[in-house]
This record gives sequence, structure tokens and C-alpha cells, in this order.
Amino acid sequence: MKILITGVAGLLGSNLLKELLDRGHQVIGLDDFSLGHSLNVAPFLPHPYFTFAEESILNIEKLDAVSRDVEVIFHLAALKIPRYDGYLKTLEVNARGTEHVLECARKHNSRVIFASTDEVYGKNPEASFSEGSTLVLGESRVERWSLAISKIYGEQLCFAYAEKYNVPISILRYSGIYGPTFQLSRLSGVQDVFIYAALTGQPIPIHGDGTQSRPFTHISDAMDATLKVLETPYADGEVLNIGGGPTISVVNLAYLIWRVTGMTRKPLLRFIPYSDFSRLYEDPQHRPVEGSKARYLLGHAPKISLEEGMRLQVEWVQTHLGTIREFNPTFFLDT
Repeated sequence: MKILITGVAGLLGSNLLKELLDRGHQVIGLDDFSLGHSLNVAPFLPHPYFTFAEESILNIEKLDAVSRDVEVIFHLAALKIPRYDGYLKTLEVNARGTEHVLECARKHNSRVIFASTDEVYGKNPEASFSEGSTLVLGESRVERWSLAISKIYGEQLCFAYAEKYNVPISILRYSGIYGPTFQLSRLSGVQDVFIYAALTGQPIPIHGDGTQSRPFTHISDAMDATLKVLETPYADGEVLNIGGGPTISVVNLAYLIWRVTGMTRKPLLRFIPYSDFSRLYEDPQHRPVEGSKARYLLGHAPKISLEEGMRLQVEWVQTHLGTIREFNPTFFLDT
């Protein structure tokens, strides 16, 4: 197939690119490097089946040009942390960018696989979050919710285009995805911040008291589920949690990473009160995402345990520590 990936230079995009090329698909990748890094796509640039366009999804003319004759669009491009990228910019890129993708899909008869997030469950107090769980957000003045709001809007927009224009869509709510990526920065997941801190002798920064819990999913497991969605016709029109499973508290994750990095002295932890970020900052206490639908509908079963995955991630960061320091000199300083 001929496939377009927006956000191809990010963690999900670059790993998906590799998998698709390995399967013989022709891939067009689009990224403006606002979050992703060129090193993530550099190994694939010589590939005869890969074409790269450095551009924003807000450029509808360029997006239209690269999406012609494309059968599937993986829409992964997004801004993710509003307190760094800005409330308005997050809404603009995530909402308008998704409108552009869906309009191109309508025009060129493409299927859209839309990357959403477990952030949409927000402050839901349920014991576990299935795809049918209620989406509960906080007050509008809290800028954190602009990510969730923009993704909920994107999901609604997907269903609207499916209903009115018969655009085939699938929605993937990714949860705690981590793995090797050259985009290590203040926008990285908590595991990368912790690993970098431990390896460089800095205290591991923990927001709040560290009792908040999250699920973590290795990129190889996320790719298995994502490719099954691509290859499963009856995944059209479905919302699927990708990831989830057992959760771990943030402080216990810090302990795990400290041990896995081989440190012999007592763990160095630095607890940062939420008040240091904003008077209106909110952080959901738990994120118990449930993944049985992907298991039964797709036949997807995660294979990488949390400890094995963190060992793999530590090994990768250790190997690339010099490069990471070179292009991210301020990494961790404002975390």
C-alpha cells in the first residue's frame, strides 16, 4: 500500500515507518521537527520506498499534495504538553491539523488511523477505563486539558467524517508508550527523564508525592497492535486502547529505574510540589487503562514486561548518551 504518516519523526512515527517499510509498503512521511528529531528518520532516507516532506500539518496545500493516491493516513502528528507548547498552539495544531488530514482523506478516498491518547479519560474515577468509559475533564481554565479536549474533538471529527463522507476511520488511544527515540527532551515521557537523571548523577524529579500511577507500554507492543489495526478490516469505525495493563506508581518507577541503571548508592529523589507549575495545575491520580478489546478484536497480546522494557530503554539511553547531551543540552534542567 501507499501510506502517509504525519509526525513521522516521533517515537510512534519512526517505529511505524520501519515496520511498514519492512513489510514492503510505500511510505510518505511528513514532519516539521517541532517535537520529533531528524535522527529518527535519517536511517530511512535512502530507502527507495520512502519519501520525506519537512512540513507542518497546518499547511493544507502541502498536505494535500503528499496525500494524493494514498490509501491510508496514519495521523500521529500532535502537540502534547500544553505548558510547554502553549494552550492556543496545542489546540490549533491538534484540532485544525486533524481537520486538514480528514479533508485530504475525503478528497483522496483514504482511510484514516487517528492517534488519540489516554489523556481523554481525564479525571474519570472508575476502577478501569474501557473504550466506552466516560471522558471526564477539569475546568476550562486549566491548560492541561487542552490536549485532551483537542483529541476528543479529533475523535468526534473522525466519526463525523465517517458519517457524512464515508471516510473509513479507526481511533487508537495510546497509553504510556515508550521506547528508543532521539527526541529526548523536556517533552519525553517520565521514564526517559528518570533514566537520564540516574545515568548523569542527578536527583530523579518526581511531581507531587509520587503516588500517582500510570501504565507503560513498550513501543514494540504498541507497533504490534497498530499494525493489526491496519491489517484488520473490521477495525474500521472502532476506538481501541493501545497499551494499558498493570500500572505502577511514579515513585516505584523511579526505584525500578534506579536499580536497573546499576546504581549502588541510595536513590536520589527530588519531590516537586504541583504548586511550582501553576496554581491551576492538575494531574490525574491514576490511569487504569483496560486493553481487553485489542486483545479480543485484534488478537493483540503485549509481550514486553515493564522491567524488561525499562532495561532495554536504559541500555539504549546509555549507548546514545553522548548524542543526547549534544543536541539536548538543556534536557532535564527545567523538568
